[in-house]
Amino acid sequence: MDSTIAMPETKHPGPMTILRQDRGFTLIEALVLVVVMVILFLSLYIGIIYAEKTLATNYRDRVVMLLLTGELEMEYYRHANGRPFQLQYAQDYVIDELGKGKTVRGKMTITAQSGREISNLHNLEFVAVTAAMSWIDPITKQQRIIRMREDYF
Repeated sequence: MDSTIAMPETKHPGPMTILRQDRGFTLIEALVLVVVMVILFLSLYIGIIYAEKTLATNYRDRVVMLLLTGELEMEYYRHANGRPFQLQYAQDYVIDELGKGKTVRGKMTITAQSGREISNLHNLEFVAVTAAMSWIDPITKQQRIIRMREDYF
């Protein structure tokens, strides 16, 4: 009689046995992988499209603000040199070139309004010059308006 006990040989799945399997992928596993990849690519595509639209909108807003600021600076120059304001109503400006002969156009209006402010028991007369530009956004098809105001004492 042999005093040693024979232990049955069992395979315990470990990390190396998974790599050594030869069975391949099942159809379900391949379909799940394809669905996950489609979801990832779709979310990436949506993010890129959203970023592109936001970039275009921010670019147009920046162009409009620079145009408005330039006009208000010109009015300040006129005011500082004793010249009258040159107000405008619905003056046409090109905001962006879309290609194929299409442009985004805006209408700028500059108005002046006199006012009075009391500060430290002093009456201060001022002229508030407001520049506003409106245009139709080509992405949302809605009207956008940006206004800027400068007070001249």
